[in-house]
Amino acid sequence: MKDKLVKTGHRKLYYRIQTALVGLALAIVVTLFAAIPIAITYRLSLAEATADPSVSSSEKISSSVGEEGSSSSVEPLDSGL
Repeated sequence: MKDKLVKTGHRKLYYRIQTALVGLALAIVVTLFAAIPIAITYRLSLAEATADPSVSSSEKISSSVGEEGSSSSVEPLDSGL
């Protein structure tokens, strides 16, 4: 059986470039898959920023907690002193 380099007429450089291009394509695919969650998070933060700038996220959380259970009805503990 003839050597692959002789049979196809390609040189060693051809296969090295081919391997480098496959590696580059794999690196690009991995980078794109890693960028998807970053893009989603960025879009969500933009949507929250443009939704209602007068209400902060901590105020939203405290108002939702206040709706679930009335925090004004909680009485302080008696220290017993």
